[in-house]
Amino acid sequence: MACKFACVYNYGARTPSSSLSRYTNQKRCRVYSIFIERIMCEIHVKASLKIGTLHYSENKFFIYLKLSIKCTYMRELLNQNALKYTRLKIEEVSNKAITLEPENTLLDARNTLLRFNISRIVIARNNKALGIITEKDISRILYAELQHRQFKEIRLDEVMNKNLIEVNEEKELKFCAKLMLEHNISSLLVLDEDSLLKGIVTKSDLVDSYAKHYANRKLVEDLVQKYMTKKVLTVGPDEPIHMALMLMTDNKVSRVVVTRNRKPVGTITGRDLLPISLLFGTGINGHRWHISEPAEARRREQILIPSGIKAIFLAMDVMKYDPITITSDSDLSEAAHIMMRNRISGIPVVDSDNILAGIITKTDIIKRLASDN
Repeated sequence: MACKFACVYNYGARTPSSSLSRYTNQKRCRVYSIFIERIMCEIHVKASLKIGTLHYSENKFFIYLKLSIKCTYMRELLNQNALKYTRLKIEEVSNKAITLEPENTLLDARNTLLRFNISRIVIARNNKALGIITEKDISRILYAELQHRQFKEIRLDEVMNKNLIEVNEEKELKFCAKLMLEHNISSLLVLDEDSLLKGIVTKSDLVDSYAKHYANRKLVEDLVQKYMTKKVLTVGPDEPIHMALMLMTDNKVSRVVVTRNRKPVGTITGRDLLPISLLFGTGINGHRWHISEPAEARRREQILIPSGIKAIFLAMDVMKYDPITITSDSDLSEAAHIMMRNRISGIPVVDSDNILAGIITKTDIIKRLASDN
């Protein structure tokens, strides 16, 4: 009898007993249903079962068996849902692209980013994509460009990224994730059959779908600790934003964490720098910086000596205070939910003492999607 019970336990754990009648069209479920019913009929009310070192009465065993089957079924159902996610097409998650023309200025781009609460703008003419400008590009300009012109004097075709990666609507999300990682980009332009701009798909679109389709799987391989970045770029609250800009530009990242005593007290992203970008190329009260271009070039070569607005503002002046944090044993889908609900791209990971242990970003979730089998 114990042998038969062991068989029921092993086989039954794959199929939900509470839902067998709903899935009679599946051969495996029908076989398990008949097998379990026969074994139940043979059990005496006072019988007991020993599996390893665990003892179960008849009633307790079947309660345990039912719960075990149900949990296993839910895991299988969630895995099937995740598999469907990787097979989604771009057309199911992409959005209409916000565009500007090449003659528009960097000030127009800055204002549009803030108005629509987006992180990138496609530069196009006659529905043909020519380039793209992002928050990260503006951070780079703030750090690297000479401050002899204001944003309203810089045309987009001077600074836009012309290296565009384009896909058609029929590509699957896993393919998109791999393509983004391969080219170290955060968006893909979607073209129609005539090679005209149809839309855009971003890391946010992929992460949003991930949050919905991978929720509650609670698998060890989906924990934050496996995918988080342990090396975190940090600055102090009283350091000039020059340091934040330098770290973001040199490491090609979109954020730094502001820490005090190894505990996160804020974050700085490209979006946090947009408000002060209006002062780019100007001095106090709107006057130009009175410094020659050769002198500015020499100053720029000395990377630890900030100038202009990079010297005036401190990290505490632009950072977002009291950042949302997460622990390393949290589920990756939970991190995705937090990012999408709060419209952020990264979450500091802390230990039990609130000490910074890493950071989990949209890019890390994209890596999970790209590696999914």
